[in-house]
Amino acid sequence: MDKLKRIFKDIRDDFRNYVPPLTATIDQDHHYEVWAEYKDKKCFFGRIIMHADKLEIAFFGRFDKETRFEFIGGDDFKRTGDYYVYEFSDLNPELHSNIKDTIVSMVEYFRIHHLLPPQNEEGI
Repeated sequence: MDKLKRIFKDIRDDFRNYVPPLTATIDQDHHYEVWAEYKDKKCFFGRIIMHADKLEIAFFGRFDKETRFEFIGGDDFKRTGDYYVYEFSDLNPELHSNIKDTIVSMVEYFRIHHLLPPQNEEGI
């Protein structure tokens, strides 16, 4: 369980690096969730949930399979409803890198689609 707590904390910190512009809507010891909010739009971005024997990470999934490969790193994520979900109990460096890259890519995707504010006045 201590290993899962450490992994949860590391990934929660990866998400927290983007708050703002993301907004944490759930921030508990076992569940962390962030949403994109811009003007009058609100949209699920991602979450990490700690279960008794595994972690579950999910990202926004309302785009086609082709777009998914551009923004969600690794082949482990499976589409479940409106989310891309992956369950795991260990975090190797490659998986952690894929998760970090996915967060960065998804922030860019949300900015491109005007679901997050631009970084500056020029819209960049």
